[in-house]
Amino acid sequence: MSLSDVLKGAVGNALGQAEQAALPDVMKGVLGTEGLQTILAKLKDAGFDQQVGSWLSQNKDNLPISVDQIRSALGDEHVQQLAKSLGIPIDTILAGLADKLPEMTNAAGPAVDPANSTPAVQDPKAP
Repeated sequence: MSLSDVLKGAVGNALGQAEQAALPDVMKGVLGTEGLQTILAKLKDAGFDQQVGSWLSQNKDNLPISVDQIRSALGDEHVQQLAKSLGIPIDTILAGLADKLPEMTNAAGPAVDPANSTPAVQDPKAP
């Protein structure tokens, strides 16, 4: 292995770590409350109620969720849209969601609970 290979590997690892460290803030900015609610609703619909409930509760430990569980709940199209909007590879998005989604949800609190979302009400006077 040459010195340039070692340097490329070290730089790649550093960039990967920086990308992972920034991912929660980037996801929060792109997803916002409604996007996070959508993801949580899809996870609940896919049968991951216990995990989502633990993240929303301040009195419980956050249950883990795997990359494969997130992929199956969200579907390839939704994951591809997230990756495209964030400009981050799909595998990084999935790993970041599996790692940081419980923490992000817990920090956001009840505002992101899909059970608390209200459907948009149209103005009857609107054309």
